[in-house]
Amino acid sequence: MTTMQPVIGSMFDVFSSFYSSVGPAVEGLAINWNHFLAFFGLGMLGLGLSGSAIGLAIAGSAVAGMREEKRGLGLAVSVLPGTQGLYSFVVGILLVGGLKGEFAKIPPEAFLKVFAAGTVTGLACLFSGWFQGVVCAAGIRSINQEKMGVGTAFLLAVLPEFYAILSFVLAVMWKP
Repeated sequence: MTTMQPVIGSMFDVFSSFYSSVGPAVEGLAINWNHFLAFFGLGMLGLGLSGSAIGLAIAGSAVAGMREEKRGLGLAVSVLPGTQGLYSFVVGILLVGGLKGEFAKIPPEAFLKVFAAGTVTGLACLFSGWFQGVVCAAGIRSINQEKMGVGTAFLLAVLPEFYAILSFVLAVMWKP
């Protein structure tokens, strides 16, 4: 018997008791999976916002440790991960705009396009924003130690950005 078996067993008991009380009410509920997937894809765009926040926190932490005379240069580099959140936000606006009107009249492919575009953009912006923050932090440390100039730090920081841009373009192409 492993140490996790009692925990898993108690979690199973909680879920089964929850399902036994809620299950009969949910069984009659008809779920339109196209609508569900579209809203799930829109929710995935939140990952892009999260990637931006994580990247900004990582890069901003590096700025906090800089010498005062170099801090302005580091601050310029530290804001780059914020763009992934903007891409996710704009894609969300475009996708919601594509679902205007009566849902019954919207073709099912439109909902699947929203799911695909939201998922691809959300995941790409999560990871590119996160790791852009790591690259920015390394560049900021190098600027502080006078091992690298701001232009080189910007250039290196733009490389993860490229994949967020690709996901943005793909989402615009898939817009319903």
